[in-house]
Amino acid sequence: MNEPVIRIIIADDHVLVRQGIRAFLETYADLCIVAEAEDAAGAVRACGETAAQVALIDLVMPGGGIAAIREIRRRHPQTQVMVLTSFDDAGQIIAAVQAGALSCLLKDVDADALADAIRRTAQGEAVLHPRVAAYLMDALRNPAPTPGSDLLATLSDREREVLALLAEALSNQQIGARLKISSKTVKIHVSNILAKLGVGDRTQAAVYAWKSGMKQS
Repeated sequence: MNEPVIRIIIADDHVLVRQGIRAFLETYADLCIVAEAEDAAGAVRACGETAAQVALIDLVMPGGGIAAIREIRRRHPQTQVMVLTSFDDAGQIIAAVQAGALSCLLKDVDADALADAIRRTAQGEAVLHPRVAAYLMDALRNPAPTPGSDLLATLSDREREVLALLAEALSNQQIGARLKISSKTVKIHVSNILAKLGVGDRTQAAVYAWKSGMKQS
């Protein structure tokens, strides 16, 4: 008896990357690419239209990979999300897991390992690249302080906006573009936020924001 076919969408803003992943995966009889998307909105829409079981999501694409993950898990809980990225940034990866990603691999993975990870993800099993697992373990060992309203109250309105965007794993440049301020100004705000919250880095600040339930409007 043939194995059930796993329905997959690929979301990446680089067409050559999507074509390459498709070429790899179409060599496996039990894997079927049912849609491609070049941005977050397209990824969310494709999951609904195809009832995909696994969505391969790049973190850096129009609309934001983190936003795509969150919306996919909210609207289409039958779809498991696997992050497939070339950026092993701890803050982005932790944000992706917080948003609902089950698995996370880097794009240097070989075809057989990727196919196996997709099968496991479709069954609800988390698959993590060793460096990703190390980031998550470090975050568990060195958690951010428990949020307190008194500390959040020390932040200015602009600092709260910056903190909310830090929780989306955006870079200083991306935050600056979103808020229409310079990257240098964002850097100053980030330094002030870290000092006021008593955290050591951006990742801990992001964790603090998630625990506080902060959301960017």
